[in-house]
Amino acid sequence: MKDDLELVKVCGPAEAEMIEEMLLNNGIESMLQGENAAITLPSTGDMNEVRIWVTKNDAEKAHELIEAFFKSDFSFEV
Repeated sequence: MKDDLELVKVCGPAEAEMIEEMLLNNGIESMLQGENAAITLPSTGDMNEVRIWVTKNDAEKAHELIEAFFKSDFSFEV
């Protein structure tokens, strides 16, 4: 898949799966690399990282969505 590029490194599989779902909900297909090792092995440096890959055509939109995802304010008024 030489048309793919590394989009973001995530320090855990749960966060990577949330990002993957958010991208899919916005029409961007992605591929996770490293999620099996991160789940089954104890946290040891890069072994706990999950990489999210998208096509070059989707990279700019994916970067914008991920940036907005991490900047969102999750506070709720009761």
